Amino acid sequence: MLQLHCRLALAALCTAMAGSAAADQFINIGGGSYHFERDLGHNEFNPGIGYERDWNEQISWAVGYYKNSLSKPTFYAVGNYYPWRLSEGWRVGATVGALTGYNETEVAPLLAPTLEWRGSVTGLQFFVVPSIKPYVDGAFVGQVKFRLP
Repeated sequence: MLQLHCRLALAALCTAMAGSAAADQFINIGGGSYHFERDLGHNEFNPGIGYERDWNEQISWAVGYYKNSLSKPTFYAVGNYYPWRLSEGWRVGATVGALTGYNETEVAPLLAPTLEWRGSVTGLQFFVVPSIKPYVDGAFVGQVKFRLP
């Protein structure tokens, strides 16, 4: 299983690093979650780190690691698509990708509505992860990001 995690992370990192030379890059720091089902005993402090790179003005790619709500290691590879701008720095879209470390599957798919705010140095990203039983328990998720020079 660890080999699968490493292959997924390496493939995603290569994909994420492709793109234009002037693309914005971020270090993403995980975060927290608030689960819809409050009686399942989830860990809602989810420390982790990731790398994100813009592909263009609407699309970015990210890879990383965090300790999930089941207290298991999770590796992820995702793409973010933001077709709508709300106001200065705010945009809305969707995140699609794959996660490891969840119930009853080696790799779980992810499709989540996403809200992002980007400032000149920092940013915030929020997801609504849907419940996909028995694989993933739904939650609101948030993380902080820091722009790389």
